[in-house]
Amino acid sequence: MIRRPVFLLCAAAAILMCAPILLTLFTALKPTNEAAVPWMPPTRVTFEHFAAVWTSGGFSRYFLTSFVISAADALLMIAMASLAAYGITFMDFAGKAALRVFFLFGLMIPATAIVLPLYSSLRGLGLINTRVGVILADVALAMPIFVFLFESYFKKVPNALREAAKVDGANEWQIYRRIVLPISMPVVVTAGLLEFLWSWNDLLLRLLLLPREDLRTLSVGLLMFQGSQTRDISGLSAGAVIMSAPVIALFILFQRHFVRGMTQGALK
Repeated sequence: MIRRPVFLLCAAAAILMCAPILLTLFTALKPTNEAAVPWMPPTRVTFEHFAAVWTSGGFSRYFLTSFVISAADALLMIAMASLAAYGITFMDFAGKAALRVFFLFGLMIPATAIVLPLYSSLRGLGLINTRVGVILADVALAMPIFVFLFESYFKKVPNALREAAKVDGANEWQIYRRIVLPISMPVVVTAGLLEFLWSWNDLLLRLLLLPREDLRTLSVGLLMFQGSQTRDISGLSAGAVIMSAPVIALFILFQRHFVRGMTQGALK
């Protein structure tokens, strides 16, 4: 008897979450004269709005910039956060406790509180209007949470594996690369997906650090498209679908690893 109300509640929640996506997709696939009724499916499917925003709207360039920055963020975050977590988890060195406190402070300080000092530092280094500057800022701001995510997962690695590898003559780098990292693939995928998602959707740092039009990302491009062409609802919907499609595809492909990484690492 309890299962039916729970099922109905979950179904209602799923409908509420999927409704905006379906309405956006319907509007993007409709001819312009049908866009006034967003809740009705299209009577004739057209891809003219996708073609328009991709070419004349500049979304092909925005997509490439967003992908390069987000992919670099994800790969660099996996490498740096996993190495830092490995050292904190398995190695003893002077200042280890202070380093953990340093990362803990990074979790407490919101990004908006240090935007101006961050901008000033990157401007002094000549990294404004460069992809490198945005990538470094993204990784620096998100590093603490991923260090603790990797650390919580690494603590579950049996110490016997590391001891056996040391007996065979492996050094710490070889143990990290050949043993610890391969068996921690769920948390690696989780960290990569989360960092890619946060980087892909970020707007504040892109507006601040990449003001040049030729370096705009999808989030900024969609905002500017909305500001200059507010009546083109179909074009905005097509741009929103283009922006959301890669993230949805990645989560569908790696959902099993993502769930394992979240439940075995982050929620330990």
